[in-house]
Amino acid sequence: MAMFKSFSPKKNIDIDSIRIDDIKTISAEMVQGLYLSVGWQYRDIQEIEASFDKSILVVSAWDNEMLIGIGRATGDGIFNATIWDVAVRPAYQNSGVGSLIVKTMLTKLNDYGIPLITLYTEWPKKSFYSKLGFEFNSNIIGMYKHNNRYK
Repeated sequence: MAMFKSFSPKKNIDIDSIRIDDIKTISAEMVQGLYLSVGWQYRDIQEIEASFDKSILVVSAWDNEMLIGIGRATGDGIFNATIWDVAVRPAYQNSGVGSLIVKTMLTKLNDYGIPLITLYTEWPKKSFYSKLGFEFNSNIIGMYKHNNRYK
């Protein structure tokens, strides 16, 4: 049962019937299918499983038995957490599913007492996260280093 009610502008999607779960034991094959549906690169099934095992939180959205959205968070569980890999199947995008996932994650991370929650996103998605309370700070930059693993 969804923790937050939301209006869905898309027809034929009853947002109140979407089930939100916070269990880590999700079929990695289902997750892979979701990732591929949004245009992400193939990820090794065992690595998907390991990433979920090492996450402090995994939140998923379901329409009956179909995985339609997911997000996960990593961190130390005390000072900070970072939200990763928020994805919603294209047919369910702009329907409130992504907001349900992120709001559920923020509530649970707040319940853990974590004061700082960060995320990385593509520039066009910035306004989506801003509406959920995330702030862009031009004095702080995100940096990363690839270890040539996927090249």
